[in-house]
Amino acid sequence: MDNQGQWQVTGNTAEVYEKELVPAIFALWAPLVIDLGHPQKGDRILDVACGTGIVARMVAGRVGPIGGVVGIDLNPGMLKVASAVSTGTHSGPPIEWQQASADNLPFPSASFNVAFCQLGLQFFADRPASTARDASGSRCGR
Repeated sequence: MDNQGQWQVTGNTAEVYEKELVPAIFALWAPLVIDLGHPQKGDRILDVACGTGIVARMVAGRVGPIGGVVGIDLNPGMLKVASAVSTGTHSGPPIEWQQASADNLPFPSASFNVAFCQLGLQFFADRPASTARDASGSRCGR
């Protein structure tokens, strides 16, 4: 199995993740992670390995309607739940959800003001390649 395939969840795992793990762990840490990146009104935000999107949802209100938020994850099941949960749950711009790998981002350099990754780095197959993009000038909150 390739490194990307090993992290795929199936069945209702993404729903359980959102229902159980997000409130117990990820939602508690998300505001702290977001504060580290100092997002501003109008910023473009990237949430890498977003899971079901708790960081993206929380930061959307901070960037306001003129900002932008993109959440990427390898797992289509996580993105499906992220999209369903985020509808109408925040005051910011619509969040764009994309299936993508952290070590091969489908965006030009300097596309975002801030890049976040909450607890995803441990799962990256090529950590140096994934974090090298941070040098593009984006403020990073991890």
